[in-house]
Amino acid sequence: DLKQTELQVIDKMNAHYKWEGYENDPFVVDMKKMVNDHFEEIAQRKGITVQEAAKASWQRWAMVLSMMALFFATLPYYFTGYWWSLLVTPQLAWIIVANHWHDCLHFSMSTNWKINAILPYLFPWLSSPWMWYHQHVIGHHAYTNVARMDPDLAHAPQLMREHESIKWRPMHKTQHRMPQLAFVWSVAVGLGLNLLSDIRANLKLSYNSSVPYNQLDAGRLLVHVLGRVYYVVALFVWPFYVFPVWKAVIWALVPITSFSWSFMLSSQVNHLTDETSHASSSNFLKHQVLTGQDFGNNSWFARWYSGGLNTQIEHHLFPTVNHCHIPDLQPKVKALCIIHGVKYNEVATYSEAFKRHCEHTRKMGIRPFSDDH
Repeated sequence: DLKQTELQVIDKMNAHYKWEGYENDPFVVDMKKMVNDHFEEIAQRKGITVQEAAKASWQRWAMVLSMMALFFATLPYYFTGYWWSLLVTPQLAWIIVANHWHDCLHFSMSTNWKINAILPYLFPWLSSPWMWYHQHVIGHHAYTNVARMDPDLAHAPQLMREHESIKWRPMHKTQHRMPQLAFVWSVAVGLGLNLLSDIRANLKLSYNSSVPYNQLDAGRLLVHVLGRVYYVVALFVWPFYVFPVWKAVIWALVPITSFSWSFMLSSQVNHLTDETSHASSSNFLKHQVLTGQDFGNNSWFARWYSGGLNTQIEHHLFPTVNHCHIPDLQPKVKALCIIHGVKYNEVATYSEAFKRHCEHTRKMGIRPFSDDH
């Protein structure tokens, strides 16, 4: 039941983190004071609550809504087969998901929980929102890069090994080569997150054997299944009723592949590097810093295109703070890390972050205890 699931989660947290004396740790004290002072000043200046000050600004809402308007404006062209829409429409879909869907599911878009809960269901291209809560919010954010606790370490262990907790397989020897990497990145969202991971979680009642999953009642399960059926029809089936087979295949595969690459490029480089993958601390906040990597902190494009995922360290420290506020918090976080001797990982560009990730992927593909290891 739900109570048993909650106890399992609490037991896992106590197994990795040490909470005795946590609130009095100097790093924790200074970090909490910094973020509280930051938003209290904004709240007083605007005459709003501290909670409201930490959510999306009107400028953020304007940007998200304008991206939505652009996306919907392309749909008539997309559904009638204009070639330019084959890339433009899914890229707009990604930008919308990155800039609002992700924040909504962390309850950081609005102080109204209903807005945060309902909006993601209008754009379920990345994952079922219900599954995302389990995989990302409950699992990944609480136990980032912790073996058998972070579900993101075990999405495709048959094909990819990014952590030493994953058993080495011969297939991993070539995981850094572009054909294999491109295949995994191409199917990660459309086939992986949206279908296979979803099915496994509902059958095993556990997300990637890491996050306990409560069995849905019959009514909720039916709605969930219908949502996944709608996803399949909306992305993969309808083109075959509109276009010739050759064009339908292109329309069924290219958009979700493009979308998937955007997600993977903005997410995998944040935690799966030599510096972050096996980093660890029994202090919760320090662990979030050590296992994350920022990139493009001075780039408006990286911030806009990734939806703020480029500031991964700050996002993990303050997941309920909207990403529009993170650029102001980032230098303060970095300064506190320097003062307290907590390693702060960052690179300047998307390309540098990608190179670091690929080098880590290559190293993790080497068989343990072999001559090349």
